[in-house]
Amino acid sequence: MSPASTPRRFGRATAAILFIGLASCRTGGTKACTEAACGDELEIQFEPALVATGRYHFRIDVDGVTRRCSASLPSSGHQEIMTECTIREGKGSLTAVTVPGVRPKVVALHVVRDQAILMDTRVAPFYDVERPNGPDCSPECSVARVTVEIKEPAPGVHR
Repeated sequence: MSPASTPRRFGRATAAILFIGLASCRTGGTKACTEAACGDELEIQFEPALVATGRYHFRIDVDGVTRRCSASLPSSGHQEIMTECTIREGKGSLTAVTVPGVRPKVVALHVVRDQAILMDTRVAPFYDVERPNGPDCSPECSVARVTVEIKEPAPGVHR
């Protein structure tokens, strides 16, 4: 093999690899999807984060089903096991509550700290569609993030 033919062979091999790669991208070609899972969920973010000391109780009504979860500040450091919803904690704060497996049009949210009602409202979430395995691959999941403002009363003041 002469030194002049080596670059030509590498050029042909590179062209063949590029052709095969581009052919698999054309319409009707084979698509490669990953197998990541996802699920519908609703996340209610608190702005500002909840920071007052006490026991918080969250009641979230979605499509006629009530989900409940609770957490304390300061945090005990132990993760509470909750199946109806999940509370996200920051440094000394509660920042959000997530309800998995739902896609309601309207959500009723009731938040209580100790015996003080902090919020009793309804929100209409807007959903983003996520496809973790690619634009033409399943599954398709709906995720909503709603921000609510909760003004906490002074300690000992009940609404």
